[in-house]
Amino acid sequence: MIKCLDTMVLIYLVDKASPFHKRAVEIIEQSENGLWRSCICFSSLAEFASIVTSEECVRYPLSAKVARGFIEKIMKAPQPDILYADAHILRDTFTLIEKHRSQRRRFWETMTAATMLAHGVKTIVTSQSRNFQAIREIQVENPFETLFA
Repeated sequence: MIKCLDTMVLIYLVDKASPFHKRAVEIIEQSENGLWRSCICFSSLAEFASIVTSEECVRYPLSAKVARGFIEKIMKAPQPDILYADAHILRDTFTLIEKHRSQRRRFWETMTAATMLAHGVKTIVTSQSRNFQAIREIQVENPFETLFA
């Protein structure tokens, strides 16, 4: 089985001060230990870079150099596989938004779902279930849910 990692999994992975850091590490270890195969959308890597280098988004932003090094390490690793988008996937994103009207304000999450579907991936691992739950074509797995309670 292959599962797509959402941007937030990577953010928690690099944010050692986050209460979700340990769970993010466990998720990556499960994949590395062969319990399942991981992938991530290229757009999620770009979103990750935008968030972790911004003082407006995180308490301790990474330098561009550190963020770039982290992304390059991911891109060279055996997994996660990187899922790329093209013009067809962009069109599919709009089709999903038209089908699931609640996704109108969640363009990037919808593009992630469209990218996953184009690559035959049906499960996303995320801490933000609500951002994907309207898209019935994919399954949402939230291993962080119990930590929010």
